[in-house]
Amino acid sequence: DDDDWISKIQELKKQLAIEIRRNHVLDRDLNKLDKKIALLIKSRDPKFIEQCLNIKLKSQKKKGKASEAAAIQNKLDAKKTDFYQDMFYLLQTEPRYLAKIIFLVQPEQMESFLETVILTLYGDSFSPREELLLLKLFQKAIELEFALIKNVSDFLTGGSVLPTMVVTYNRRKPGIEYLKKVLSPIMKQIIGKADELNFELNPVTIHSQMINEMEIRTGEKSTIDKNITEEQALGNSEVKVILDKRVKDLQDICELFLDGMVHSLSNLPYGLRWICKQIRLTTQKKLPDCTAEDILRLPAYFVFFRFINPAIVTADAYNIIDVEMPASVRKALVVVNKVLGFLFNLRVFGAAEKHLMALNPWMQSKHELIVDYFNSLVHVDEPEDALQVTKYMELTQKTKPVIYITAHEIVSTHKILLQHLNELAPEKEDNMRVVLNDLGAPPDDVDESDDKELQLTLNNRFKVDMEEESESLRLYNQTKELVLPILRAVPIMNSIARLNLMDLMEAGINFAADTSNRTLSAQINRVLENIQILEQAGLVSKNDNYESFVRDIALEVANRNAIKEQQKKEIQRLTTTLESLQKHSAYVNEQITDYTSYMNECREHYRPRKKGKVKKKKVGPFKFEYKELVKKKVIVETDPPSAAKKAPTFIISSDSVGVFDIEAKIAGVSVDKMQIELDDLLDRHHNGIDKLELDQVTLDVNMTLHLLNKHFRILS
Repeated sequence: DDDDWISKIQELKKQLAIEIRRNHVLDRDLNKLDKKIALLIKSRDPKFIEQCLNIKLKSQKKKGKASEAAAIQNKLDAKKTDFYQDMFYLLQTEPRYLAKIIFLVQPEQMESFLETVILTLYGDSFSPREELLLLKLFQKAIELEFALIKNVSDFLTGGSVLPTMVVTYNRRKPGIEYLKKVLSPIMKQIIGKADELNFELNPVTIHSQMINEMEIRTGEKSTIDKNITEEQALGNSEVKVILDKRVKDLQDICELFLDGMVHSLSNLPYGLRWICKQIRLTTQKKLPDCTAEDILRLPAYFVFFRFINPAIVTADAYNIIDVEMPASVRKALVVVNKVLGFLFNLRVFGAAEKHLMALNPWMQSKHELIVDYFNSLVHVDEPEDALQVTKYMELTQKTKPVIYITAHEIVSTHKILLQHLNELAPEKEDNMRVVLNDLGAPPDDVDESDDKELQLTLNNRFKVDMEEESESLRLYNQTKELVLPILRAVPIMNSIARLNLMDLMEAGINFAADTSNRTLSAQINRVLENIQILEQAGLVSKNDNYESFVRDIALEVANRNAIKEQQKKEIQRLTTTLESLQKHSAYVNEQITDYTSYMNECREHYRPRKKGKVKKKKVGPFKFEYKELVKKKVIVETDPPSAAKKAPTFIISSDSVGVFDIEAKIAGVSVDKMQIELDDLLDRHHNGIDKLELDQVTLDVNMTLHLLNKHFRILS
């Protein structure tokens, strides 16, 4: 049964890979048709005809870099827009680029760059697609961060990048809404008691304040000595009453915040919980010597110190309250935050904070609750399950993702990518390098103060490959599955944790011989053959007696039920994704049919007409001498050049809409035949390609369009 499940998963992945490739081709063809239709319609604009003449070249030469910058601020020229849409799509969907560059940007660029990345590229509001992509970015960043640190303290105090990322992430709408929902009712209660709040716990200070208040109330100078010791102050019954009440009030307010956090755990943003989970798992893996207390400190740091703590003291800045915070409340909340900080770090106050030591018994009574809270906090499903999205859904979207971004953000991101291109994309064929080469140099004079937002519709121009399991890894997993029935069949004395693989195989061979069990014998032989192949591939090693392989088997046995459940989910996820891709394929096929039909209608509509009827017969032929076409600058080069000496005649005709047949004749004898398409000419014009190379001749794109329009009326 287990083998069947694994085989089914592998088969589904193969089908998925095939469907992904098919969808990529269909999407590419649909995009081409969409572009052709847009260019065909645009070509009907009279201004387009004028643009095809050489007049445009004079104005372009004068503008230089200034026009490039102005174009970006003027919602970009079409060609540049396409490339920027490609660039930001790669940044959004390929976390390896952003995860690397976050560690490369200068500290002074960090805040603005993270705002562009997290708030602009992934959106301020919650969307399952963007959330999944953003969490994949965090996963990659966590991996890179832990490669640079040696202990938890480095992570928390060493100026690491990840905390800054988390702070920016928490400023998104889900984080702010959580803070408002949890903290707003508590803050209203506290502000309502503003006149009563005073968390000064130094007995001497309380004694002194008590005397001051009495003097103001009575109008008489007190004879009580203010210069007393703490012990003497504590001996004063009135001081003791005031102190006990303040400790109780402080404890009650801390209890309010603690209850608010604990009871709202299910509302804490999922992404923040999953990030804490990833950090905990990575800590246990990369820093195995860290203590249980260190592991608990990590979620405390990100959830309390970098998320809730700042919002408590500066609730007005977070719009958690709609009134001005009284100074007495702000001062009191500083003390509250100090107590909660110690509490969430599982610490109690010592001699350095002796006036707060009265809260230690209450804090100690809450330690178990805090541990349970942080352990529960990281118990969340993986993003694919929690968000009900997969990376393959990207291929079935009918609506392309859109971002809103300023011209300055576009250009500054472009500059940062270029600056670090070798680290980001060392391979020459890397997709990001290809896009940046197409974009060229960024403009220099974009106004930083211009905050007008532009809309970019993100687009993937590159083929999407599904990550397929390698043959070696597939064999590794199959071999693990083969060992499990051998374990069940062969009586062994050792526990699986202390099992030696070769001892098991030897015991199995003997047992199979004694019991004449041919099936068992065949399974053992297959395992031994596979082990040799895996050793050559470097996946197992004889040097450690295949201990890592046995450890994997032991983990699989211990987590068998969980693995089966995971396999069920994987089968369901792959099946659902495959069905979605197949539906998307059918949808795109329908779109291609509709687009093709519409484009043909457009072409027919643009054919020359006579007496209201479309001409069905062949258009042309029109004859042009070679020298005439050179003079008109339609022909710019010939190959071989000697062909020019024979002065050929070119005959152009059109049997199909948008398709032009060119025949070259010398002394009435046909020497060459060529064909050009209107779609190709329009596409080249759109992309700034000024030449069309045919077999024996090179044409100027703009002048060819002008010539064809004059005789075939293709653009008017």
